[in-house]
Amino acid sequence: MNMIITHESAGLMLVWDTEKDEARLSASSNKSTPADQSLSRTVWTGSLLPAFEFAADGAAQYVKAAATGVTYSSEGALSIRLTLGAHGTGTLDIETHAWGIRLKRLQAAWSRDARLVSLQFGTRLLTESERLCTPSADSVFWPDWSAEGFCVPAAGSSPTHSFWRSWDMGSARLPLGSFGDAMGTPYAAAFPRPLYAAAMGGKHGWLAFGPGEVPDAPLTLHIQSVSACVHYAYREDLWGAPDPRERTWLDPLRLAWGGTGYDALGVLFDTFGPFEPKSSHHQRSFLCTWGDFKEGRFDLEAYANRVSATTPADMVVMDDSWETFVGSAEPNLDRFPDFDADMARLRDNGYELAFWQSIGWTDNPDAQGLKPGDLLCGPDGKPRRWRWSGSPFGGKFHYLLDPSSERTRQVIQERTVRLVERYKPAALKLDFGYGFPGPDGCAPRDPAYRGERLAFGLLKLIYDAAKSADPAITIIYYGVHPLMRAVSDLINLDDLGDAGDSAKHELSGHNQRCLWASLAARHGMAVNSSTGYYWDTLGSILLDTAVVGVNGLTLGECDNDGKRLTAPDIQRWTALHCWHRRTCGWKPLWLDASTGSLKGEPELRSWGRLEAFDGAQRAAMLGTDDANLLLTALTLRGEGDALKRFPVAGGVTYAGNWALIAQEDLADAVSVACIPFTAGELTLDRSFHRVREFAAEGGKLVCVRTLEVGELQDRKLVVSAERLDTIAGFLLD
Repeated sequence: MNMIITHESAGLMLVWDTEKDEARLSASSNKSTPADQSLSRTVWTGSLLPAFEFAADGAAQYVKAAATGVTYSSEGALSIRLTLGAHGTGTLDIETHAWGIRLKRLQAAWSRDARLVSLQFGTRLLTESERLCTPSADSVFWPDWSAEGFCVPAAGSSPTHSFWRSWDMGSARLPLGSFGDAMGTPYAAAFPRPLYAAAMGGKHGWLAFGPGEVPDAPLTLHIQSVSACVHYAYREDLWGAPDPRERTWLDPLRLAWGGTGYDALGVLFDTFGPFEPKSSHHQRSFLCTWGDFKEGRFDLEAYANRVSATTPADMVVMDDSWETFVGSAEPNLDRFPDFDADMARLRDNGYELAFWQSIGWTDNPDAQGLKPGDLLCGPDGKPRRWRWSGSPFGGKFHYLLDPSSERTRQVIQERTVRLVERYKPAALKLDFGYGFPGPDGCAPRDPAYRGERLAFGLLKLIYDAAKSADPAITIIYYGVHPLMRAVSDLINLDDLGDAGDSAKHELSGHNQRCLWASLAARHGMAVNSSTGYYWDTLGSILLDTAVVGVNGLTLGECDNDGKRLTAPDIQRWTALHCWHRRTCGWKPLWLDASTGSLKGEPELRSWGRLEAFDGAQRAAMLGTDDANLLLTALTLRGEGDALKRFPVAGGVTYAGNWALIAQEDLADAVSVACIPFTAGELTLDRSFHRVREFAAEGGKLVCVRTLEVGELQDRKLVVSAERLDTIAGFLLD
């Protein structure tokens, strides 16, 4: 019987000898076995049959599945019969697709009661000789996924890192879901997690991998020395098993590949479609109070007066510190004695309201009628507490909600509905889905909420409760995976401070986050830009925002260097707020950009936004050839006085930095917004008959002069450094 599975797509071929459990992804050739593939063209190697750690008879044991046969069916489906030695049997159902391979269903039947400690893809038993070469005499197995390097979007910071050579990480665990330092991995705050995916590869291509459903265990990428595995942590020795004799996983792993790490992840995410873009109603700009609140500035009247004169936006987010305690959804009247009047003032000044909510923390369970049985507890039955850093030292620890409890679910739903009905906010900004210990410390009592399903389940409770009170409300979160569409509407590039504590780190971090945000834009999510804690980065952030989506501002009155918002920034902010793209769902156009590799981190210099306008076409946009999409926005970066040219929108020639935005195709739109970010010049090779120049005044754009096209020398827009204080931009009609 043929035990070798071969599948080719996108110029790469996967060959998997299931009997030996040896797989290799290589640049395509006509060879049929892993041993025949040219090593110089290899992208990735490793095993694909599952392995298990489980507790039985009071001891931890490792079991590697072995294939005993393959049954083929129609349409590329097949089933591998597994033996688990003396521990049981199983089956692994597989589908091949144009994009790659889907491990559709894994079933294991234990011959005796077993409690799962972990499930792994990409480990194997060590030989006696190999065991003599490990750093621990206790090692009996080891990860065996191997490639030139790794891609885990924005997994490192200071500055932001997404790519590593295989030997750069040593031994590490990288979070792919909502768990970070709690699992011994780097701090995993905010954007772009949960990813539920990563990639491995190098100069010949990349393999992306991840589950097709939100897993019931924390998901991490384990790296040891230069090899890795996908690891699902259970610790059922502490928490019990749903069924100690049988276990089924649906869609535990998908493998997709492409020429770059970005392409491979994009192909993997595309497998969850087709997608209906989110309503453009969710494409909202915001100001966030956190920049002031974190510095102890809580005067909301002064805040309203300051921002209303300089920074228009769709809404103001009342961030962490607005509540009586985290999780109450009630305003702190000791801190904000005129809270309702303050909210009315913001509304009178043209802002809608939004409120920050921690999805699973509470500081006062007694006040909410919650008992220990409603909270996450340790093996000793005592409620655990947690804080963002995971350190047991210091203060500001929070109790953790267990959605297994009916009372807990009721509290979450009631507080959400109460908040929405009372203040009628435009949005809720949800946070700290990563704010839980892993199963070494606690776990939900109901196995249905364990692992990555804990944060996801809490998000879903809040999402559904908010929508029941107001179907139009926008739910803001930061995970870019397509599965997050069910619990969020607007992706926020929060918190840019995580990129590193400097303006330089924030600038490169935001630019890189824009790349990963485009993965979410491809499946139709609204995307909101964001700042960190340095005003010097705002210009570059807004320049990329022209393509990404809408403005977001977290900065306070003064930044970490004592600087304030500048006059040119006010002009640029107002122009982007008024002229931003209104739709959701787009694909990037790379002009002068790198999506990242083992040679360097992503850098987007000049790039654009491609969209489809027909409704049916928009829903199937990912399957549409880029040549049939319309170009609606451009971010253009130049160096000094040197002219650059791109043959897009009829042809664009420029010097300096510019953003171009249209509500139609740039090449023939009725009006094109041209926003200068530095001194320079711009020429568009398309017809127009007049130019209107605008300036920001009192949070609005005002036309200050109109020129006929004949009045422009060489049909060219020219802006000097001195005029950047007073020019918001131009409309070419």
